[in-house]
Amino acid sequence: MTLLFWIVIVLFCLAAEVHTNAFVALFVGVGATLSFILALAGIPFALQAVAWLIVSGGTLLFLRPFALRRFHHRPYEIDMSRPTSNTMTDLRGFVEVTVGDEKHPGKVKIQGESWKAVTEWPEAIPEGNQIVVRKAFGTTLWVDPM
Repeated sequence: MTLLFWIVIVLFCLAAEVHTNAFVALFVGVGATLSFILALAGIPFALQAVAWLIVSGGTLLFLRPFALRRFHHRPYEIDMSRPTSNTMTDLRGFVEVTVGDEKHPGKVKIQGESWKAVTEWPEAIPEGNQIVVRKAFGTTLWVDPM
């Protein structure tokens, strides 16, 4: 019966880890896996439970921070007020919907994809004109006429 108990916990932790991004259930499941092995060896349930708590807590405290740094590719917050450096800079395209300032954005087509665009030029860039991307903020491109 205790074997089934640990198997259920391991499977639940696996499912929880797949469906969340908390990165906690994995370590609880590691503790349950060790307890499953102890149950196979005939160790009393009370010791299995203590081992589960100790291993789960220990791995959460000591391995989770390392794992978060290793597997989460952005350990810092992105400052959306600064332009992003990306592969869109210097690409060329054309205006689909007239592009104006930030209060009057338009649309441009670059490499077959439509993008929200604005310009810092004093005049709007009309439909059909060719443009070049100068910078980007998130998914909005700042463009200049060619």
